[in-house]
Amino acid sequence: MLTYQEVMTTDYGRLLTAADRWQSMAEQIHKVEGRYRDSVQKIHTTGNWIGLSSTASSTNFAATRYEYQAAQTQAKATATLLRNGHQQLTELKKKLEDARADAVKAGMSVSGQGVVAFDYDKLSAAEKNAMRHDPDYLRSVKTAEESWREYIKECVKAVDEADQDLRKDLEAVVKDGSGGKGDGTLGTGFNGQAGAVAKADDAQKQERLDLAWLKKRDNETLDDYMERLQKEGVTRLTGNPKLAELVSNVSKGTATAGAFAAALTAAGMNSWKLSKYFKDVKAGNFPKAFTAPGTLMSREANARLAGAAPGSLMSKLPPNVAAVFTGSDEAAMWGGKMQNGRFFMPTAAEANLVTVARQGGAMNAMKAAGALRGLGVVGGVAATAYGMANLATYDTDMIKKDPAKFATDLTGTAFSASMTALTVAPTPVTAALAVGTGVAYGAALIWDNHEAIGKGLEKAGDSLASGAKKLGSALNPFD
Repeated sequence: MLTYQEVMTTDYGRLLTAADRWQSMAEQIHKVEGRYRDSVQKIHTTGNWIGLSSTASSTNFAATRYEYQAAQTQAKATATLLRNGHQQLTELKKKLEDARADAVKAGMSVSGQGVVAFDYDKLSAAEKNAMRHDPDYLRSVKTAEESWREYIKECVKAVDEADQDLRKDLEAVVKDGSGGKGDGTLGTGFNGQAGAVAKADDAQKQERLDLAWLKKRDNETLDDYMERLQKEGVTRLTGNPKLAELVSNVSKGTATAGAFAAALTAAGMNSWKLSKYFKDVKAGNFPKAFTAPGTLMSREANARLAGAAPGSLMSKLPPNVAAVFTGSDEAAMWGGKMQNGRFFMPTAAEANLVTVARQGGAMNAMKAAGALRGLGVVGGVAATAYGMANLATYDTDMIKKDPAKFATDLTGTAFSASMTALTVAPTPVTAALAVGTGVAYGAALIWDNHEAIGKGLEKAGDSLASGAKKLGSALNPFD
């Protein structure tokens, strides 16, 4: 493997010099081929040479002419590979130089051999004293030091991998393959197919130079794709792959813990509501209506507006303005219906938007929902659509490879759909669906993330707090 010192001290300009000479060689061989064609191979076109010897020599002459052409192809392909290699290696070296400069700005020292260490000489006596008496300060410095060390190591590794790829391509370009018409020296002559090697390298070069990292890869789910984009984006913005990994882990952990809490909270709350509902039905009482998820603030606001004392600040608010956000109880009246022998008149938080739309039109359904509930519906539909799109990216092999992840994505999509249905139409049926899918989603999350969740949310919270602290330290080693 290449060393930091080798990467920084090598003169990559020699690759361009070699490429120019290979290109010049191709041009000279082209001239030789022309002379061979016009002086030797032309003998067969005069008609003066006939017989078996003429037939045999014709095959040999064609084979020789082919090798001249193949030699040109091989020389041109070699020149292309050397130019591509020069471009990639110089760009990667520049990234290493930038990484070193950034590390120095962040308070590190980088030796000629690439050894990274915190530069204590830059600290004042007071700062050195503070570090000795503050374990957190010292740990943050060590974390930053390790991050920069790994980043520079990765930059060197990238140059080494590019160098190894160039070596493999140069070895492949000189191997004579099956050839084409006229090739009489299979496996021992020049490579007439060398252009394919150079073309493939050109494509790889373009992927390295353009935004090919934004394209979704094969055998990659939509979730995996989004996670990779996050890592790639942070890496490209900060130049620190370790930081990108940390950001991704913290984000993923936060999302997982949040989803777990949301699933079990929804299941618990709706189980309690269902229990009360069926107890009222069994006792012959008029059961309490279900309210849509996320309408607690709307209910509180509407109740305060309805009971506001004359002359108070709340009473002076235009009711239509408040209803835009919390939902209109007047519009919700279109959702009135007979329920258990009685006529039920819902509030905005209780209204079945489907019933309101059917009896009063879409406009009244929008008014009954209000902006807050409406955003919940839009968000739920978007989450469900994303989940379905993500599931569509799975194939049988991917499911077999990680059944726990597939189960999490499947139940998560079902939970999003059921919560959206409950937000649109709060009924015992949609509440029961939310309970069932919430429990299933929570169980799948435990299965898929047992290390983070299996011992409870407290451990996950501690891990996230630790991760956030490390993230802060990585961003600012002096914080």
